[in-house]
Amino acid sequence: MEQIKQVHVTEKNYIFKTTRDFVMLSKKQDIAPDIPYQLTMSVRHKYFEMIKSGQKDIELRAYDEKRKKMKAGDRFLLYDAENEREFIICEILNMHVAPDFESLFKNLDIKRSGFRDIDELMDVITKFVSRAELQREQVVGIEIKRVR
Repeated sequence: MEQIKQVHVTEKNYIFKTTRDFVMLSKKQDIAPDIPYQLTMSVRHKYFEMIKSGQKDIELRAYDEKRKKMKAGDRFLLYDAENEREFIICEILNMHVAPDFESLFKNLDIKRSGFRDIDELMDVITKFVSRAELQREQVVGIEIKRVR
């Protein structure tokens, strides 16, 4: 895991308070080219730690416009939503798209997503997204591996 504190680029020093600040500036300027990524995503601390340790390798999302642009082989900067200085680089191995979470987990082990069962998943997901909204969108299980 890396912490962004200060990056020295040519004659300038850049200091970042959060990963979000780093991402916004690095997209505008050629900062830290040794950190290859195309996208960013944040996850809650609990899930960040699970991904970082290898306990979780499927991230669940609505299959929205951002996710529709993602594909196997893409790298992304995944940061801890509760501590934006902490991030890891992940690579997408596969995009598992399904009409709903129940269908998604007919072919995948739900424990790989950090949940014991579909009831626990739905209890957590519906704190952020209404069931009606979930019925309007497809869902995706983003199979990932940590690169660094």
